[in-house]
Amino acid sequence: MTKTHTLRVAQARRFSNSTQTETGSEKHIFLVRCSELPSGLSKEANARDFEGRDLNKRVYRDVRDTLTGNIGIPGTFDLLNKGITVIADSVRRLNDNEYEVVIGDGQGIVDGGHTYDIICDTKEKTTIPDSQFVEVRIFTGIPSSWIAEISMGLNTGIAVKEHSLAFLDGKYGWLQDEMEKSGFKDLIAWRESDVAHADVRDLIATMEALNIFDFPNGGGQNPVAAYEKWSGPAKKFAADFDRWRDSLYREPSTYHRLRPLLRGGLILMDYIRAEFRDAWNEEIGGRAGGLAIVEEAKRADFEFPFAGLPGKRYRLTKGAAYPIFAAFRNLVQCDSETGDAYWSVGEDGLIDFWEETKPVVLRTVKQAIQDFGHKPDVLGKNRGFWNLMHQSLELHVLRKKNAVAA
Repeated sequence: MTKTHTLRVAQARRFSNSTQTETGSEKHIFLVRCSELPSGLSKEANARDFEGRDLNKRVYRDVRDTLTGNIGIPGTFDLLNKGITVIADSVRRLNDNEYEVVIGDGQGIVDGGHTYDIICDTKEKTTIPDSQFVEVRIFTGIPSSWIAEISMGLNTGIAVKEHSLAFLDGKYGWLQDEMEKSGFKDLIAWRESDVAHADVRDLIATMEALNIFDFPNGGGQNPVAAYEKWSGPAKKFAADFDRWRDSLYREPSTYHRLRPLLRGGLILMDYIRAEFRDAWNEEIGGRAGGLAIVEEAKRADFEFPFAGLPGKRYRLTKGAAYPIFAAFRNLVQCDSETGDAYWSVGEDGLIDFWEETKPVVLRTVKQAIQDFGHKPDVLGKNRGFWNLMHQSLELHVLRKKNAVAA
């Protein structure tokens, strides 16, 4: 059934198809404010099946968070997203800011259907900033016999996230084996279509935060990228694997040498995030729930399955948690025989050390908030906080060693 929509636009461009002028085909490119995108656009022309898709998958949550401005730079949605492509009967200019779009049977969104659904779903549930735009491309004069080929061509051209490609290339094989032995394999989403508690990039970031080979204790540098840019460590992991595989496993793999830290690291991170609020209230006083670095569950309680802790209404944000967690690199040493990293206190001693150093951690976080600000993303990317946190635990470890020696 033919439907007519009014499209409000911020910018508009029109192009004729110079190679197929006999068809009369045209391409219209519009920049549309996301909050003004019309609902009800047909998706009959799209090769993908949208029935039953779960918009709560991590890949879609990432798009939604970018859209609402929770992550990324506000006003850059149209730069970060491919946009929406539509095949239509006609496009007619009504005025400088409005265009009439007529969509017939078998036409509609041919690419970007998930983006469209996420925008429409988000509009219903919350406010989208006016600074967020999406690019809408509309093709007219397209013969119906071309639609299937155009749809397939556009959709197979969609960029796949690098960690999904790494999964297909078998680069996570030993990681999966490690998680299988730990009983954690089903808790991990190994590619963007998987739904699980954590992402394979969380595993890589955990190892990167503890990476004494590239960031030795006492070296003055900290693995800020473990939090700052998720894609960075994932690319680094893939390149490391390629070098390892290309040398027929003779050249040491940095991350493979870090694998003995992984299970304990995941458990420790759960403890840090789960217990921070209560520890703050006991040690510092006041209401940690009011701190920006502590987040509150909107629906069900937060889960901490790696540590097997009960669910909680509050947890420490990743921005504040990663510099704390990475400071436990002070407990990581290298086995001179195997070349592998290991916990100097043993995996079982990690939580005891966390309990022991809570007062130090809390005082350091309080100082960091005063010095660098209270926003979790700011703290998570602040080199000063990473240095301060690492030095605080380093000093504690040294004092403990000196006390034992005395």
